[in-house]
Amino acid sequence: MPINLPKILIIDDQFGSSLRDRRNLCALFGFKDITGDDISPEQTKEPLSEAFFCSGQIRTNGRVENSINLSHDAVIKGWASAEGWRWSLIFLDLRFVSGSLKDNNEPKGQDGDDTFGLLILDDIHKGFPDIPIIVMSSRDRADVIEECRKKGAYDFIQRIGYGTEDKSPREILIQKILEHGLIEDNRILENEKLRITGSSIAIMKALRDARRAATGAGNILLLGETGTGKELLARYIHDMSPKSDSFYVVFHPFGTAETLQEDELFGHVKGAFTDAKSDKAGLFEQANNGTLFIDEVGDIPESLQSKLLRPLENRAVKRQGGDKEIHLDVQIVLATNKNLDEFAKTERFKSDLLNRIRAYPIAIPPLRERKEDIPVIAERLLEILCREHNARWPRKILPETMGLLKTHDWPDNVRGLRNVMERAVKNNKDSELIVPSDIRFDTYATETERQEIFEKATIVIADPIDDLIERLSTFEFPRDYANISGKLPALQEAVAKMLANYMLSAIEVTKKMKPGSSAEGELNLTGAVSCMMGEQLKTPKAADMIKKILQMDGESLEKLLKENPVLNKAYTEALRLRPKKPKGV
Repeated sequence: MPINLPKILIIDDQFGSSLRDRRNLCALFGFKDITGDDISPEQTKEPLSEAFFCSGQIRTNGRVENSINLSHDAVIKGWASAEGWRWSLIFLDLRFVSGSLKDNNEPKGQDGDDTFGLLILDDIHKGFPDIPIIVMSSRDRADVIEECRKKGAYDFIQRIGYGTEDKSPREILIQKILEHGLIEDNRILENEKLRITGSSIAIMKALRDARRAATGAGNILLLGETGTGKELLARYIHDMSPKSDSFYVVFHPFGTAETLQEDELFGHVKGAFTDAKSDKAGLFEQANNGTLFIDEVGDIPESLQSKLLRPLENRAVKRQGGDKEIHLDVQIVLATNKNLDEFAKTERFKSDLLNRIRAYPIAIPPLRERKEDIPVIAERLLEILCREHNARWPRKILPETMGLLKTHDWPDNVRGLRNVMERAVKNNKDSELIVPSDIRFDTYATETERQEIFEKATIVIADPIDDLIERLSTFEFPRDYANISGKLPALQEAVAKMLANYMLSAIEVTKKMKPGSSAEGELNLTGAVSCMMGEQLKTPKAADMIKKILQMDGESLEKLLKENPVLNKAYTEALRLRPKKPKGV
């Protein structure tokens, strides 16, 4: 099952209010209900997606009233999520039955019910035009299909009989989501070492466009800065296309001598030039029936650009020195980090070539424009790098460390993020945490830029006190006694609380999950303190450190332990291992 399931919003009066009907729907389509109003939902073992249900109605004083605002608020719940995820797809009912309640507690219905879904559709599309919406109805409504399209719906389906003899409703739903949604089919690439990932609208649109372009024919142009993942997206297009079982061939003009580029692309026949000892097939031929990826097409010399025109338009090539025209069936993906329109104006890039390759352009956004994706990318990279370098896994990225990563502008995009994470892993192969001091931006950032990043980072300190603690949170410390006179107790308490936060994180990531243990796991205090200190400690020493870390006045300590049961348990265990000595001993 995919780690991160796509989240679907279903706005429907029936499924939003009837738990029994909703459970049947979830079982039929493979939904995991995340609405939260079903105490004991019947969940499928391998859900296709997570579904949140909204009735779009308000029940009060014996009446049911349709509500656009209720549906709008449901959309916002996903759109403004702190976790950074978005609704991947919305299923919207067309008919909402409202009015006064009958004896069976069902509404009688009133004017406007039959097409109330169109009003919701119009509202959502105006506020959130990038969300794909599929309108559904229990009966054929050919009269409103055109209206649905005008208001921004991606598709219209009949809810009843949603299936065929050849495909189950679940299989058809998968097809609909992949065809119209902004989500990625994790089943296709779940075994890939690395792939483009994220939940931002920008990257989901790029992935959606890539799936639509992956027909196995034509030319596709990928636009994006260096390090955004153009080659990963090219491979994704190949894997999603009908040619996924055939060859995937890559051509990099950068670093290849201009005199050799033509030979690499088109090959040659024996005797074409002095060193042509035998026939050689070029990359175009090698990619036949598959995909050819031409990276950084803007770097191809002008002398070779004109020779690409016929292969790109007619899928026909000639080897150097040969007369035979070879016809190919190949999908061609090209990429560039340059503004080819500006290049064409300066005549450094042929306009004829540009016209042939930009039939289906796909823009990949820079990382600074999709910072909500940084946490999931960083976590994914961390796992990959730990396994590559035989480093300790699992390990956790502290919140304040993630704050550093999210604040940086990433001039090298995802490639830069990978470099930073790789250095952190290599320098601390046995650590269980990625802490702020592990992050080094100096591979491409100036010292001033790095200092600015550190100053913007969010450091978790409980109950900060006046300007002194504000200075501490930005890695500064007063240099004169006047600024700290009388504040030492408060400073000690603030530092203790800050260290307590670090300890909580260390305890969390070092818990031992053993068969028969509680769902929370067993505390590994020695491991937690060793993780904090950066060295392996013995248990008595770790217990002493816990007591020192939580050293504060009795009232503050009592309050802290009362608010944090985990810390309380750790402190109690430390006292058991290293009891307080009586005074005078």
